[in-house]
Amino acid sequence: MTASKTGDSKESFYIGPLADDHNQWPLEEDLPSWRSTMETYHQKLLSAVTKLLSLIALSLKLEEDFFEKVGALIEPLAFIRLLHYPGDLNSSSEEIFGASAHSDYGMVTLLVTDGVPGLQICREKSKQPQVWEDVSSMSGAFIVNIGDMMERWTNGLFR
Repeated sequence: MTASKTGDSKESFYIGPLADDHNQWPLEEDLPSWRSTMETYHQKLLSAVTKLLSLIALSLKLEEDFFEKVGALIEPLAFIRLLHYPGDLNSSSEEIFGASAHSDYGMVTLLVTDGVPGLQICREKSKQPQVWEDVSSMSGAFIVNIGDMMERWTNGLFR
């Protein structure tokens, strides 16, 4: 994978583990109910990921609660990244990316899209030249990325 020389062009808001006092929230009067909505959303996503990890464990012929037993879900480092990629990035002669080529380092990533194209995957990271494919969005569905950690833990079975 080749990273961008000029960096990524995006706006972002990160929400870390809810028990983390480092989260800084917009004022309630600026965005009424936004914090409580995002906290509820965070908990629901964490529940979905926990269920997904149970299904992955079962598919590997492990106990359903395998990832919990090995401590992978103790104080989970689940976080939400709200991202906005501005306008037409191809209008510049510079090499500017919304998000340059990368892999997700964790176990799994749940992606929600808004129907705007641009997300791509590379199924064979070690193959040269790399072939990037567009990912279609589906309304009401998550796109699940298997992270580097899960790929390593499953010896490449999940990637």
